[in-house]
This record gives sequence, structure tokens and C-alpha cells, in this order.
Amino acid sequence: MKGLKEALVVLKQGGVVGFPSEGVWSLGCDPENEMAVRELLLLKKRPTDKGLILVAGSLNQMEPYIEVKKYKNKLMTKWPGPHTWVVPTVKAPSWITGKYPAVALRVSDHPVILSICELFRGAIVSSSANVQGNIPARNEKE
Repeated sequence: MKGLKEALVVLKQGGVVGFPSEGVWSLGCDPENEMAVRELLLLKKRPTDKGLILVAGSLNQMEPYIEVKKYKNKLMTKWPGPHTWVVPTVKAPSWITGKYPAVALRVSDHPVILSICELFRGAIVSSSANVQGNIPARNEKE
């Protein structure tokens, strides 16, 4: 629990955190904090126009980014779980969507992501913990 509380402090202060996800280790930050997102992109050497994935512990946590009622039935056919959907948005900031009129979303059932999003009270950015084009980290040490 100590690590989760430390991650929450880092997220609230505009920092980037590392965490396990369904497949690989990930980097994350507050999607509403443009400077935090830019720091994550800089760490990954990832172009800003590619867009990013948001992960959440519940569909309600996606409310700031999509019209949940409009897409709920389709989205919940594969969630929670390791499935990412790209959904049209007029709500997500450009530093999340990149050059696209949509946002990539995943409602996770991974216990660490669930805990982080519950404590944070919202979705977070999730991007594999590797420099763009390199092999993703499969464990904390990598």
C-alpha cells in the first residue's frame, strides 16, 4: 500500500509513475496535466502526434473524455480486461489524442491499476515503459 500512496503523491504533483499492467510495465501520469504528459513523452522519446492510452478502474472514470452513455454497451463487451478501444472524443485534450479525433481507452482489471485509479479518482495515462521503438519492460527491473 505504501507504494500506491507514493504513486498517488507523484501523480498529484505532476510526475510520472511506473506500474505493472496486463502485459508489460507501464509509465503513467495525470492526463489533465499537460506538463506531466509532455514529460512522459520526453522519457519515451515518443512523438506528441501519436496519441496515448488512458486506463481506468471503471467506465465512469472515462466520463471526462467520452460520452459514456453513447458507447457503454459496446465498450463493456470486452471490459474490464486488457482490451483497448479507440473512441471518438470532443472532450480529451490534444496532448492525449495527438493528431486524432479519438482517444484510446482501457478499463483494466489489473489490481495495481484498479488501486491507482481508485486512489487517484480517475483515469491515468498508460504507455509502455520503454523508449519508443525499443522492447517493452516485462518486469520492474527492466
